[in-house]
Amino acid sequence: IVGSTAFAQIPGFTIGPKIGTTFSKFTTDEDQIKEEMKNSFFFGAFVRLGNKIYLQPELLIMSRNGLLKDENAQESQVTLKINTIDVPLLAGIKVLDLKAVNVRVMAGPVASFVIDKNLTAENWDETINEDDFKNINWGLQFGAGVDVLFLTLDLRYEIGLNDVSTLETFSLKNNMFTVGLGWKIL
Repeated sequence: IVGSTAFAQIPGFTIGPKIGTTFSKFTTDEDQIKEEMKNSFFFGAFVRLGNKIYLQPELLIMSRNGLLKDENAQESQVTLKINTIDVPLLAGIKVLDLKAVNVRVMAGPVASFVIDKNLTAENWDETINEDDFKNINWGLQFGAGVDVLFLTLDLRYEIGLNDVSTLETFSLKNNMFTVGLGWKIL
């Protein structure tokens, strides 16, 4: 209680839980592989430090899903589901700052630590399994947000910066669109 009261006295300090949905796709550099987007949910917490210009670190439990289809082989596909703990560190600025509403833009890096991998392959020519995926991945997020009273809504796009697999046959990156709703407790 003393810690919460002390942080509440800091101007521009906000903390709270966050939930949302993701729309993710694993992309590859192979022309014969078609990628499909899948959706999922996430939850976690955020902290915002600052007023007009701010830093927003977060801790999120995220699921990254995707579907790869080999167009050269009939009914050949791989379904990917990688659960991660994401740690984005966003820098932002309020572009419209009214009393009850503000509009923000933000960008920054995100580290994704893999906690679970699930892969289902059907008629896939190449050998691929859970061990072929890295345990730490990096991305770059950018987006916009709106705060209305104690609620915060963020829309973001994440670009995968590194190859998430250890396969030498093709490159695989994860790109994702997220919509998150947060509740500012403090």
